[in-house]
Amino acid sequence: MNPLYTLWASLNYQSAGLLAVGLMAVTAWNWWQWRCDRALALRLRPPASSPPSSSAYQLPSPSVPLPKVSVLVAAWNEAEMIEQHIQSFLGLQYPDKELVLCAGGPDVTYEIARRYAGEQVIVLEQQPGEGKQRALQRCLEHASGAILFLTDADSLLDDGSFAQTLTPLLHEREDVATGTSRPLRSQLDNPFVIYQWCTDSFVSAKQPKFISGIEGRNWAVKRSALDEIGGFPGEVQTGTDYYMAKLLLHAGHRIRYVRESAIATEYPATFRSLWRCQSRWVRNLLLHGPKFGAYNEAWQALRATLAGWTMLLLPFLGLVVGPIFLALWAVLLAHALLARVRYARFTSLYQGVAIGWKQYGLLPLYMFVDFVAWSLPLLHLLTRRHQW
Repeated sequence: MNPLYTLWASLNYQSAGLLAVGLMAVTAWNWWQWRCDRALALRLRPPASSPPSSSAYQLPSPSVPLPKVSVLVAAWNEAEMIEQHIQSFLGLQYPDKELVLCAGGPDVTYEIARRYAGEQVIVLEQQPGEGKQRALQRCLEHASGAILFLTDADSLLDDGSFAQTLTPLLHEREDVATGTSRPLRSQLDNPFVIYQWCTDSFVSAKQPKFISGIEGRNWAVKRSALDEIGGFPGEVQTGTDYYMAKLLLHAGHRIRYVRESAIATEYPATFRSLWRCQSRWVRNLLLHGPKFGAYNEAWQALRATLAGWTMLLLPFLGLVVGPIFLALWAVLLAHALLARVRYARFTSLYQGVAIGWKQYGLLPLYMFVDFVAWSLPLLHLLTRRHQW
């Protein structure tokens, strides 16, 4: 008998065994994880009688006047959202607040913002090439609040999330607090946005009380803590939120995580926009992590991009080398798909949103979008080192 045929038959037998055992193993593991996830979602889910957190939560009545809060925003080319953003700020019930906005860009962001300049809204013009950090530093110089609230121009503030993020600073003696985000109401009919939110919601629910990062569109810091680290360093060209978190941690300040606080923000609506955001985020971890000794975070970022390349290249390796690699790829693929089903089911229970069969049917496509998103940072590090 031909030895090559014997080898191929042996590989097929081993591959079938690996595939069968692997599929049973990942199915059992994900089922066990789902039981834990379901219990967590039901525990975290607010009572059915409670109104949505965005409107229900109010700050406790203080025994002394609340300190002034300055909301700092750097807005570049945000003409589509800037008016809604300012109006959301003006609608907040917090008694002593101001918005310091550094706006600019070749569109009419600055011109729109100028219409709202007044007692509660300070508008500065952002210059080309100034960057987010320098723009925020200028905002800080014009702010008069004892607490600074940082968010993005494509996000909409609400009383619930605003109050929840501030509570640890106002009543629990914390210096820094951060929350999470949720899609804009207008995006809730976009399956790709819902897919991203499911992952974010799952990760958010698993976070501990204190974390090592901040959500750039939803965080608050006492001015004394920010002054201690010198405000916003102007030389940081990318990864500003991650860099600020590391500076605050290095100075001895804890970052309190408030999972109940979720600010509505514009999620990437196209594959390309997600790839760009994910690539920039992973490269930020690889760039700044080692500077602060966060080697584990840098390794996790590198591991993610290596996993993306593995999932994209493994089937081709299987066609060249042997079917055992195809079996391994199929097992990993099944595990990734089952995990995403768990994320969707978890979000449905936790957030009280309906996840239809169409959403589940699109999971395999979005899963491969994720693989591309994970793999791009390594490619961009080699070809676009100075493009962010």
